Parts: sequence; structure tokens; C-alpha cells
Amino acid sequence: MEEMNSQAGQRPKADLVKRSQTAIYENRKIRELVIENNDLKCALAEHQEALEFIMAKYRMQMTAFMTLKKEQSEELPNNNEKILQHYVEKMGDLIAVSDEGIRRDEDYDLQNERELARLRYENKYLKECLKIGRDFGSIESGEKQTES
Repeated sequence: MEEMNSQAGQRPKADLVKRSQTAIYENRKIRELVIENNDLKCALAEHQEALEFIMAKYRMQMTAFMTLKKEQSEELPNNNEKILQHYVEKMGDLIAVSDEGIRRDEDYDLQNERELARLRYENKYLKECLKIGRDFGSIESGEKQTES
């Protein structure tokens, strides 16, 4: 029977059943893949729409930011002038304080120099008086005083 089937080009029933079951399984897998492929296409389309929405918002925000930045850059010179004026005033105050400190320091140094000059003159005068007193005997010299 098998020889006759093979000569006639017919296959045994078990082989046909096996092949039909394989075809049914393959068809089911193909249908599942087609469904999954359609789901992936839908997900991709949704993703692209979401990305386009996000990019549109981003472009809108960047345009607003650039516009604001241009407006602020135009306003900056006025603001900078105010800031510079404030710093100039502060520097003027600091210069006045440092000048006052320098003036007081110079006055103190001058006063010290005058006091030192006065003391030197007084010291010189006292030494001369002491020398005159020793020379004329009204004051004993230091060596004689220690001996007594």
C-alpha cells in the first residue's frame, strides 16, 4: 500500500494529519505575530505623537526663554548702571573711611614725633643742668654719692 501511495504521490494519513496540525500551529503563530506587530505599530505611533507633543512644548518654552533673555539683556545696561553706581558709592565711602584712618594715623605719628622731640630737648636741658651742677659743685657726682 505504501508503494502504491508513493507511486501515486499520495502520502499516508498520519503524515497528512501531522502536516495539517503543523500548518494550523504555524497559522496561529503567524496570526499572533501579526496582532503583536499591529500592537507595536500602534505603540510606536503613540510614542511618536507623545514625542512630537513634548518637542512642541520644548520649542515653545525655549522660544519664550529666548524672548525673555533678549528682553533682560536689553534691560541689563540700566540695571548694570544702578549696580555700578551702588558700588561706586560704596567705594567712595570706603575711600573716605581709609582717608580718615590715614589722617588720624599721621596725626598720631606727628604727635608722637613732637612728644619725642620735646622729651629729647628736655632730656638734653636736664643733662646740661646736671653737668653745670656737677661742674660747680652744687651736685655731687654719682661716684661720690655711692661712696658715702
